[in-house]
Parts: sequence; C-alpha cells; structure tokens
Amino acid sequence: MNGTVLVAVHDSPAAFAAADEAIAHARRTGAALRAVAVVEPAGAGEDRDGSVARGRAAGCEAALAHVVERAGAAGIVATVALRGGRIAAEILAEADSCEASLIVVGRMDRPGHVIPAIGSHTLGVIEFARSPVLVVPEDAPSAPRPRRPQ
Repeated sequence: MNGTVLVAVHDSPAAFAAADEAIAHARRTGAALRAVAVVEPAGAGEDRDGSVARGRAAGCEAALAHVVERAGAAGIVATVALRGGRIAAEILAEADSCEASLIVVGRMDRPGHVIPAIGSHTLGVIEFARSPVLVVPEDAPSAPRPRRPQ
C-alpha cells in the first residue's frame, strides 16, 4: 500500500490504541505515518487567562511526541500536525492535506452520545471522510499515556 496513514490523537487510552494500530498498519503496508492532534477552542468564559488553551495544547503536544516515540521504536518515521479548531473538521482537513489513504481514530465509550460507543467527533469523521476510516476501541491494547510537561 502506498499513501499515508493519518492517526488522530489526544491524551486518552483510546487515542493511543489507535496510534498503535496506525503504526502497525504503516509498518505492514509501507505507508507513511502522520499524526494529528487538534486543540479545541475554549468555550465562552472558560479561559479568561489562557490556561485552558495552554493545557489543551500541552496535552496535544505530549500525545504527538508519544506517537513519534512509539513509531520510532517500531522503525517508522512519523510526521505530526498540531491544528486548532473543531476536531472532526480539522482531522478531515488534515486528511485532505496529506492525501490520507486511511484515517485511524480511537473510539471512546461515553454515555449520552447520539450513537452508543461512537462519539460525535468520530461520527463526524466517519460521515464526511473521503478515505476509509478505521475506528479502534478504547480497550484495544495500547501504550502507556505520556506525561504532560510541567
């Protein structure tokens, strides 16, 4: 397989399970690996001093660094993108930008979502993706969570 495997990550076990699967897929197929993390904007009144945005960005940067490290251990060179905005829209924009042949996302079980076991961001990616989407369950074997920088 040629092309690029795009994995969407953030600081969660589901995202790291997705990253491990994306790394394994890239290794098996010879595809390039790109990881994207999206920093969501703060809600109204949520971030008066910018600390919420800084915390979200730090978590995303740590997740991306973790993927690069895991990929390197598997003999894969990963490139990364840190984007800001609406999560599903930014993942799809990055997929278009890198011409992803596969998008890999994690599935987190959260009560109250429109479709049980599929979150709204994942659903948005599945609905509008121009390439196949692999959804990896949260309980798939995964690497330990990275520590956020202090």
